[in-house]
Amino acid sequence: MDAARASCRRLAPTLLYAVCMAPRYASRIVRREARHAAGLAAPFLSPSATVLDVGCGEGYVGAELAELGATVMLTDIVDVRRCPSLPFQLYDGRHLPYATHAFDMVMLNFVLHHVPNEDKAALLGEAARVSRRWLFILEDTPRNALDRLMGDRHGRRFRAKIGSSASFGFLTSGEWEWLFRGLGLVIRNVRALGRFCRAPWQPYARSAFVLEVPA
Repeated sequence: MDAARASCRRLAPTLLYAVCMAPRYASRIVRREARHAAGLAAPFLSPSATVLDVGCGEGYVGAELAELGATVMLTDIVDVRRCPSLPFQLYDGRHLPYATHAFDMVMLNFVLHHVPNEDKAALLGEAARVSRRWLFILEDTPRNALDRLMGDRHGRRFRAKIGSSASFGFLTSGEWEWLFRGLGLVIRNVRALGRFCRAPWQPYARSAFVLEVPA
């Protein structure tokens, strides 16, 4: 009996985390998507790296990186987290409330297309300011008319969901690279992703960008 009680005491923190603090994934596909994104970023991180996830949404990608050993901070313009174990802070969509060079990597995963074109450079500048080295960006990067049509539909639905009339913009991979270079960011890796790397009913063209912030 004493051994059973001791075992229960040892297991209690794990059970408490599983019930109260573990990420609550909406589906297996959502978890697969989060693991895929984290797997693209992880090779550029040391085991104890600090990461800021801008526009984190539910926080799933950050949670996957935290499981790999990173120290992760989440931030977004609204709080819809489903990963309560990670620290979170709201921001105004323009200015990141963190010190200069506070993180080893800043991530923007499928965020920038929701930002009006005229504001994209400013947000990227803020991300570069708070990063010591890396920016990691996942984006829908249309390659044909169908991609652009689906992107426009997605952007309009999202604007309706959040009650916003602000503009949005999907750029091609080449257009993103032109913008990154214009901001003085060093492009270290560009990877065109398979159309079915995420949910199979969303076969969009996507790209992953790893940028280095000049010292």
